[in-house]
Amino acid sequence: MSALYAEAAGVLEGLFRRSGGLKTLTYADKIKSKRNCFALVCQTLRYKPLLDELIAAVPDLAKHLKKSTKAGKPDKADAKKAKHVTAPSHQALFYIAIYDLLFGKDKKIQGGGFVKKTVLLHANALKSAVVRMKIKAKVKTDEDLLPEENRMTPKLPRYARINTLRATDISDTSDLAIVRSSLGFAADLPVSVDPHVGDILMFPPGTELHTHDSVTSGKLILQDKASCFPAFVLHGERGADDFGDVIDACAAPGNKTGHAAMLVARKQSASVRPIRVFAFDRSSPRLDLLKRRMAAAGADGIVEPCLASFLDVDVHDERYQHVRSILLDPSCSGSGMSNRLDHLLELSAMQQENDVEQEHQVEPNDTAARLQALADFQLEALVKAFSFPQVRRVSYSTCSIFETENEHVVVAALAANPAFKLVKCLPTWPRRGVVVPGLTEQDADCLVRANGLEDGTNGFFVAYFERKGEVHGQEASVKRPREKTQAQKDRKKRKRNKKADNVAAGGGGQVAADDDE
Repeated sequence: MSALYAEAAGVLEGLFRRSGGLKTLTYADKIKSKRNCFALVCQTLRYKPLLDELIAAVPDLAKHLKKSTKAGKPDKADAKKAKHVTAPSHQALFYIAIYDLLFGKDKKIQGGGFVKKTVLLHANALKSAVVRMKIKAKVKTDEDLLPEENRMTPKLPRYARINTLRATDISDTSDLAIVRSSLGFAADLPVSVDPHVGDILMFPPGTELHTHDSVTSGKLILQDKASCFPAFVLHGERGADDFGDVIDACAAPGNKTGHAAMLVARKQSASVRPIRVFAFDRSSPRLDLLKRRMAAAGADGIVEPCLASFLDVDVHDERYQHVRSILLDPSCSGSGMSNRLDHLLELSAMQQENDVEQEHQVEPNDTAARLQALADFQLEALVKAFSFPQVRRVSYSTCSIFETENEHVVVAALAANPAFKLVKCLPTWPRRGVVVPGLTEQDADCLVRANGLEDGTNGFFVAYFERKGEVHGQEASVKRPREKTQAQKDRKKRKRNKKADNVAAGGGGQVAADDDE
């Protein structure tokens, strides 16, 4: 089996085992063919429901796969090739090989080995099964056999944020010739200024900018439009008179952090003290990545990286006495991301669960349990943000489509701390929140949703909160928790870290790191 197959199957196996997110697994340092591996895994995930049907339609192949899965050990050569990732099982290798044979660009299996020999023995049966399925479904293309959510989505524009820490602020100009000239673009390059967030430029889908001077110099940051909403909501469309410090609660890899730093830097000249952005992350490698990004963006003098879990921060620590706003973009399912497809594993499992008749009581499957674990973590983090007595404004965002992680978290957080209220953000954005128990239509109208299929951006959710009334000393509006003993604090910290590790093991812990481009 080829080295690429071994790497791709290792990533796929890691997704099956919930040991990380798609990009985290694919862009590990030791993966040699990152782009090819990412593309192959994405396509295999898209076709997985169809691959499952095809395997079931060829009983002899299904028996081979079942037997190999029980054996559990891959070929030694394949394991050696993929030693830097999760060892690929025969099951993962079968999926990769069958996809490439039936639907890949060259319609052939690379390399050799047991898996290739086995699949080729059943190649004619597999191809015949595809033909029968098309006839039965009355469709012409392979793509039409996929579930709707697995079909190719419209390509998104290439978004890039003008980083005014490195570049001249040109957001107020309507002369695109000036925009192109100031950033070193060709005069005929199609570009426009985003109508909702003025610092964002839009280019045609597929525009390659990674090696352009404006990007390598830090003048432009490749960042999805929806990913720019949280910082813009806090310190773009609002907060002109807010000269307080900012906390980015789940900061790495740092594009949202850098955006927040850029926006508060514009107010620095009117402030009597330096404004800081405290960036929290409990992962040392992820925080190192954030530090590198902040240095490249010119934000390292504003951002203070903090190696800690936001949940463990002492809200009464004097270091945070000037914090007035918190940006909370916690780990989530990533189900709104059109450029990563590991969430399709979750959607498929949830649909299978929903197919069970309601009168049959079943235990929640791993997917539902993981989604609830994510929501529990998100709620805990949002309630924590509300508990800072001097904080006036909080943004909460996810790249999830699920109400469990979005509206339901908002409802529970407001119930836990009624000192805060929802305030409408991005008022010109057309798509708003969903009415759920505990949210009125007026409340839902305060929320922002982005649909990855229709809104020209990745799926996203944003809620913006303000503390009710003025903040005077702040102690009256929030109860100060009783002082805990050190032993109690240590036990709580261990419990939180274990919970965070469990969430991260499900892949959700990586989503925040993957959603910026």
